[in-house]
Amino acid sequence: MLSKYHQPLTHLNQKFDAHGNVLRFPGNTLICHLPLFTPLSNALTAVRDRIKAAPHADCLAMLPPESYHMTVFEGVNDQNRTRERWPEELPLNVTLAECTRHMANKLQTFDLGIDLPLRMKLAEPAEQLMIGAMSLVPADAEEAHKLRDLRDRLATHLGFRTPWHDSYTFHMTHSYLIQSMSLEAIKQALALQSELYAEWVAPAGTITLGAPEFCTFIDMQAFDNLFFLRRQERPA
Repeated sequence: MLSKYHQPLTHLNQKFDAHGNVLRFPGNTLICHLPLFTPLSNALTAVRDRIKAAPHADCLAMLPPESYHMTVFEGVNDQNRTRERWPEELPLNVTLAECTRHMANKLQTFDLGIDLPLRMKLAEPAEQLMIGAMSLVPADAEEAHKLRDLRDRLATHLGFRTPWHDSYTFHMTHSYLIQSMSLEAIKQALALQSELYAEWVAPAGTITLGAPEFCTFIDMQAFDNLFFLRRQERPA
């Protein structure tokens, strides 16, 4: 059985190389950007900067603050073309551009159907188990139902549902692990992160996020908003 501290190099030579150089990894996604120059953005940037000075910093590729976001529903990418990660109406060999157009057309008719903002909070220290990413949980049971229902409706509307759909952990990523670390080093890195989150992020309180955005990306450094999801007008 894998330790709960297991940190696979999932993104090595996919999103970044072992030297921290960003790699081409095009795709699309549904996210909520973290607005810049807000208390939370400044806090997460401060956490990243403190981690840069930590002994394990050379094992991480740091992200720019303008890329910080919470994923609401994972879209597709050009490298992982499987039936469970690609719209069921499309063959797996269509171009990414064709797939994005198809999804954009579908999403234009999707009813967001929830009240905004989305309200999140920092997960407990025992749940902060991802190096380079801050785990978030819905602020209360009502928000949890709202988010899970939104994800379920998006999966049905877009025609694909990943195996981890129900167990997905909401998070904001500030860096990616690009080199292996010993178990002890992983524990120390996670403890440092939790300490920094408690010091810098927790005082910001409830994290409020606006309407999810359908975005495209070429790599992990920037996510370009095509449009916001919105409520559909109902006949009178």
